[in-house]
Amino acid sequence: MKKIILLFVTIVLLASCQEKVKEPEAPMPDPNMEKFHKNVETTKAYLEAFSNNDSLNFGSYVTEDFIWSPPSVGSDSLPRAAWENAMKGFMKGFSDKKLTNAEYFAGLGENQKPNGDVRVYGLWKSINTETGKDARLKWYSVLFFNEEGKITHQAEWYDTADLSKEF
Repeated sequence: MKKIILLFVTIVLLASCQEKVKEPEAPMPDPNMEKFHKNVETTKAYLEAFSNNDSLNFGSYVTEDFIWSPPSVGSDSLPRAAWENAMKGFMKGFSDKKLTNAEYFAGLGENQKPNGDVRVYGLWKSINTETGKDARLKWYSVLFFNEEGKITHQAEWYDTADLSKEF
């Protein structure tokens, strides 16, 4: 009987000495990633308005002091009026615009962590309204947002020579 009691006490002691395994806590949601996902939806609506030549709605996604950085050399930090004129030219010069293979990534701050801004890559497919030929444009853009979810600055990279290639 002593052996049974000793065995029982040993088991109880060993069981009580075991470290309790703590369940991992759910990670706290990153507010910048939440902003990023919201801003991706704004970016998609913005690009959809552009695709549909909806210049009125298209402009509603940007701030009054919006800055545009087009890909052309020597043209940087242009005001909203220059951007509006350029976009109207694209809307007039190309029909059936569609961004294909779009990929959205989080913009990164100085600390190399998501900051809510949006980077987007894709291939614009359209038809040149003057020639009737297919046009394609490999495109990359970074869109910077304010706290209200409006676009304050857009930087774009593409090769305009792509628009004149025949497909």
